[in-house]
Amino acid sequence: MQNGQRDCVAKTFGDQETIAMAACAATSRSPSALARCIPRALPISPPSHHLSASFPVTVTPLRVESLGRRGVVVNSYTSVQEGRVEDDEEDIFGDEEQVHYAQIDAFTDRAYSGNPAAVLVLNNERDDKWLQMIAREFNLSETAFLVKKSNTRKGRGFVQVDESGKGLKATKTFGPKTVENEFQLRWFTPTVEVDLCGHATLASAHLLFASGLVEGDTAIFHTRSGILKAVKVSGYLDYQKEPEEEELTVADQGKPSSKGVVLLDFPLAPPTACDDALLLSEALGEVEVKWVGMSSVGDYLVELQSSEDVENINPKFEKMLDLPGRGVIVTAPAASSSEFDFISRFFCPKLGVKEDPATGSAHCTLGPYWASKLGKTELNAYQASERGGKFLVRVDEEGGRCYLEGGAILVMAGILGTF
Repeated sequence: MQNGQRDCVAKTFGDQETIAMAACAATSRSPSALARCIPRALPISPPSHHLSASFPVTVTPLRVESLGRRGVVVNSYTSVQEGRVEDDEEDIFGDEEQVHYAQIDAFTDRAYSGNPAAVLVLNNERDDKWLQMIAREFNLSETAFLVKKSNTRKGRGFVQVDESGKGLKATKTFGPKTVENEFQLRWFTPTVEVDLCGHATLASAHLLFASGLVEGDTAIFHTRSGILKAVKVSGYLDYQKEPEEEELTVADQGKPSSKGVVLLDFPLAPPTACDDALLLSEALGEVEVKWVGMSSVGDYLVELQSSEDVENINPKFEKMLDLPGRGVIVTAPAASSSEFDFISRFFCPKLGVKEDPATGSAHCTLGPYWASKLGKTELNAYQASERGGKFLVRVDEEGGRCYLEGGAILVMAGILGTF
């Protein structure tokens, strides 16, 4: 693992010590080294039902089964009781339903940029308290939860990283007549559920398309904002219908699908002019405000004089908390030498997100605003956060729709614990 790779992964996990441990093990490519490094880097305690109060127990947290180029396979705990070694053959997360997750960077064409979202495919609906707890644990701007829409027929499916580590695979047990492309979709920040989230919808669609859990070109999501659609654009395999319970493994077909491009069909949320320029100027650090409006979903849209003003603003989050509405979109025309038509940033401290890296829903407001100003319905946009985000925006004012095209890439996946 090179220094640059370690830095990227460290930013994703936010823990330099952990990454240093993992890098040590990865560099050595030795199972014994992993066995020494990983328990210190990832101090996991076994589920309580593995322990007995009547015996002193020493636990070796992880037993390394194999080592590949991209990681380690760990299958069980090994416990030592009164000199006896007993292998627990259960999964390390217990025998409850496994919940698989993927973390996907959205509105980007390279890993560790764009906006990261965790996506979980659930077999059944969970209560709000559990969903909020999981979103708080991931601590990303949004976590998405998918549940198969099937009211009359049993259906389930899960997604995980394939054996090569290069792509995703889906195991499906949907009935043969079940419609496979419709899912309930909910989005949670670390603190609240939200009505709409573009990047987590893109991440959800990418997971379904890349894994083969949805084989067609379209995924349909039932959400608090109505029916949303996502369509494949490029980067995905054409899956053929397979028998029930068949594993669809991208890597086995010779082409990894960790990256792809998706088109989202969202409702427009155009802004209406308002008289809050002074309030917004103060909240954005005393910048010169050119225009202020409020979108139909409760976001301020603030145009500044130049792209440099957008990039250099120093927002006052304590003042933003006192503003009406949800968040603040800041925008300006892109520099004349740029490939983009406009740039933006989005701040939403009320929902626990000081600055969102790449915001699909904000472009449902930015799209119609800049389409009107520039006299064009197709726009290239850049979100100038630290991670950055790229969007192709198409505006259909007559139909009231905003089409957002963006890339997505898988960066990690795993299984939730059930301790």
